[in-house]
Amino acid sequence: MTHTQWLSLVSISGYVAEESWLEDDRSRVFMNASILALKDGQLSNGEKRILVKLAHALRLQEDEPKRIYDAILSGKTDTISGDGLGHSEKIVVYGQVLEAMLIHTDRSEEVIAQIAYLRKMFGIEEAEHRAISRSLDRQLEEIVHRSFIEEYRVRLNETGDALRQISSQLLERVVRR
Repeated sequence: MTHTQWLSLVSISGYVAEESWLEDDRSRVFMNASILALKDGQLSNGEKRILVKLAHALRLQEDEPKRIYDAILSGKTDTISGDGLGHSEKIVVYGQVLEAMLIHTDRSEEVIAQIAYLRKMFGIEEAEHRAISRSLDRQLEEIVHRSFIEEYRVRLNETGDALRQISSQLLERVVRR
């Protein structure tokens, strides 16, 4: 299925965070994102980049991603817990991961699902996402070479559109794979 076909499966007018998706524990955020990335049994380069950036943005200890990965493989995820994460910090983490996705990944449907899942876990509303996008756009000239600016802006807009089009049903289907 192409990215366009995948996005055309659903269309939603707004974004509402469901309580069951919300997560305030750094380690569990990383664990949930890792479980989603591993649903198909392998990690794409884009998924790896997103997880590396997420671990860094969450300020996980150096050995924690491996410990979480091992817990996932052994089925002992109930033992995973870490420090709390406030909403303002979630906004910063989301922005950093979104920026990494825009600059360093292929924006495959798996990577887009990672970003959408992170957004749901963090309870980031549409207005907050737009504010983060505007902030990334303002920082654009500092982030990337001038020749890449227009392509980056297009990616930023397309990603925002894609995230708006992902419904809970579609994300749940990706998570259940």
